[in-house]
Amino acid sequence: MTTRSHSQGHSESPLVLLRVSDGTFHMHRSFSDFERAIHSAEAYAGAGFNVAMISATGRFLMGFDPRRQRVAV
Repeated sequence: MTTRSHSQGHSESPLVLLRVSDGTFHMHRSFSDFERAIHSAEAYAGAGFNVAMISATGRFLMGFDPRRQRVAV
């Protein structure tokens, strides 16, 4: 017997979409948890990516600038 976590097979709609870009390519990540989306956006920005947070309806919510860490040589 199979059980479903959501009634009638409906999946939870994404709350926000992240558009992650390094200037040459971009990818999208969707989240249903706003706090998790912010944490992920900050992590991508910390790794040097530009990140735009967009609502499920397509409205721009906020942007995260890349923060590349300096390496001592």
